[in-house]
Amino acid sequence: MNTTDAPNEEIKGLKMDGAGFISHEEKHYSDEENAIWKLLCERRMEKLPTTASSAYLEGLEKLKMPMDRIPLFDELNANLEPLTGWTLRAVNGFIPAKMFFGSMALRQFPSTLEIRPMGRLEYLQEPDIFHDVFGHVPMHTDSLFADFVAEYGKLVTEYEVGSERFDAMARLWWYTVEFGLIRENDEVRLYGSGHMSSFGEADNVFLGGPEIRDFNLDEVISTPFRIDIYQPVLWVIDGFEQLRLAVDELRRRWDVSN
Repeated sequence: MNTTDAPNEEIKGLKMDGAGFISHEEKHYSDEENAIWKLLCERRMEKLPTTASSAYLEGLEKLKMPMDRIPLFDELNANLEPLTGWTLRAVNGFIPAKMFFGSMALRQFPSTLEIRPMGRLEYLQEPDIFHDVFGHVPMHTDSLFADFVAEYGKLVTEYEVGSERFDAMARLWWYTVEFGLIRENDEVRLYGSGHMSSFGEADNVFLGGPEIRDFNLDEVISTPFRIDIYQPVLWVIDGFEQLRLAVDELRRRWDVSN
């Protein structure tokens, strides 16, 4: 979650002053940075073919995601935008929540250009380009998921940061976009970006670490989260239409016009 304004205690301490949108043109990566991307991809692709959702795996193919180097945004956007209208935009750190979610409403996904150092390959509290691009973007090739995130962005920006409804929406994001599970062919599969980019967090799901419950909107929006521990409880959906309907239900409850 690339924002510092979500619930105070839930992502405390991850602020960066002056962050905003920047140009990604003429961005070049060093051999070491590309080697880190390649290593991260290799490690995750050892398991994702048998643990990730079909939508995510198909998204990697649709994007023609490079596995041996850090992708450039122009090349990904050329494949992504014709599919669902989404594009990547570069940022230089944690941007304000209104800017972050406002971008979602416009089908623009903010991503940092920086990659984690070789000495910190495991899960990071702060996002990097591996989390943002490898973790998030393949899911945005799926039309149902892409529509859900866009409608989510439209609704969450109706509320002030720190308000009860904003906090409820932040939890919905965390337990779906970041750490969501889906049932496919009677098996639990991963689709959340945190699982795609985190070795330990993803393995924990299949080692019996979290309690896995069927998706329940009221439970999800009332369960606080922490970013510094493995998730103790996760929710599994039966399809991405369920997420879009969840946003519609909150819009109805809170009487927000389209």
